[in-house]
Amino acid sequence: MGYIMKAIIFGVSFLVVTFFSLSLQDNYHAILSNILSLAFVLGGTLLATCISFSMEKIRTVVSVIRKTYFFKHIDYATLIHHVIHIARDYKRGGFKALEASANTCKNPYLKLGIQLIADNSPWEHIQSSIEKEFLYDGMENESAQRIIHAMAKFAPAFGLAGTIIGLMMVFPQLTNPKNIGSAMSLALLTTLYGVLTANLILLPLENKLKENAADDAIMYQFVIEALHCIQQREYSVVIEQRLTTIMPRHQHERYLHEKKAGMHLKIAHNQ
Repeated sequence: MGYIMKAIIFGVSFLVVTFFSLSLQDNYHAILSNILSLAFVLGGTLLATCISFSMEKIRTVVSVIRKTYFFKHIDYATLIHHVIHIARDYKRGGFKALEASANTCKNPYLKLGIQLIADNSPWEHIQSSIEKEFLYDGMENESAQRIIHAMAKFAPAFGLAGTIIGLMMVFPQLTNPKNIGSAMSLALLTTLYGVLTANLILLPLENKLKENAADDAIMYQFVIEALHCIQQREYSVVIEQRLTTIMPRHQHERYLHEKKAGMHLKIAHNQ
């Protein structure tokens, strides 16, 4: 639901900015200037991006953004309970139970590792395979950051170029003041849209990808430790102790608080 709310807030904000700029104008020339200004900035930014980067890398940006915004946030507490459940099934049912657990695992890295354990692969092979997957995703993330950062530079530049073009259109109309308004509108709006595109969309996207890369580093350590616990068939208490030390601090504190509250409720119920 959090991602849906973000999408709604972004859509409403975009409509507010757009209609606010349109409401400042009262004729079709001004509305046309809004459309042309926005098309000039976005079209120029996309064209410069296509010239600077290959289409294959540009397509990866879409997939990286989709993973970042539309995949559910990682709940480490739930993941710990899932790992403990998998480890118990592995102790009881062996490799067959582990294969069944892999089919129900939603985390792609953990799923791959469990499948490798079920295939009786050595630990070195399991660790290197997970590391390669994280490395590949990290490279895609960095590539997407570079492209978005470049687009954030292109957008204000094309906004300034549009302003220069608009000012060039103003000078021939000095003898006809009625036509100055539309040319001046085009000159000012391109700069506005260039700045908004860079600071309202592109730079926040880049920051979100950087934040996601930092979260992936924690996830890598968590998955490696979880898989090692499963392979070694550790006890539930040991798994919990080893994995809780890797959780992000805010989730770790919440996990301990919920566990303590659950213990109090259990004691009160027994009494």
